[in-house]
Amino acid sequence: MNAGRCVVRMAGVALLLALAACGGGGEDAPPPASPPPAGLQPTLASIQANVLTPSCAKSGCHTGMGAQAGLNLDPGSSWGALVNIVSSQDMLRTRVIPTDPDGSFLIQKLEGTAMLGGQMPADGPPFLQQATINVIRQWIQDGALMN
Repeated sequence: MNAGRCVVRMAGVALLLALAACGGGGEDAPPPASPPPAGLQPTLASIQANVLTPSCAKSGCHTGMGAQAGLNLDPGSSWGALVNIVSSQDMLRTRVIPTDPDGSFLIQKLEGTAMLGGQMPADGPPFLQQATINVIRQWIQDGALMN
């Protein structure tokens, strides 16, 4: 190999090493995934206590007779307002479809992928951590049981 080719190859290697050292062109690494809140389980009781009551069923949101979008997420009311109920915001969407988290409007609203309306909770950001949403996904995947 002649000296000219060797210099060009070494320059190429140096450039690749420099790009690798700076993150491949300046892209930020994704933040590490956070675990779900301690004690959160894929059951309605756990989701109610750890997510719905503190994040959704509060004054001006999804509580009582005047709940936003007619969606009362108070304890004892949330299952009947969510599971197999058509959304009042998008009549083509069902709030929770047992065993189908991707088709459930609730997941779309929590992840910010719904075609209508903003991401929930409405007072975010911050919004729910993906780890928390994944527990809700698992509850739906498991059949969205009442207990």
